[in-house]
Amino acid sequence: MELQGELGFSENGPDEGYTQWVALRKIAVEEAAQKPNLPLGHPTEVWLRGGIRLRGTLRLANEVLFIEEERFRELSIVLDGVTFTYSEIESCLRLD
Repeated sequence: MELQGELGFSENGPDEGYTQWVALRKIAVEEAAQKPNLPLGHPTEVWLRGGIRLRGTLRLANEVLFIEEERFRELSIVLDGVTFTYSEIESCLRLD
């Protein structure tokens, strides 16, 4: 897939540009999540401060285009319907 600087809606139909943008955005978030080794989109077990254990598929609480490295500790994450920040995680284990 070739990265582009703007959406080309006229090239392959009106939906192609948006579809490509969504795919690129997903890749950007996955790459950013790899830096702190967060297994986004995978079955995960997380232990939070206070002895709270959660199991489920790890997701970002809010759609983000870019994850700024200096604000990563404040990143909101959702697992098993519970929203928490990256800084609250004591341990994180990918289950698959």
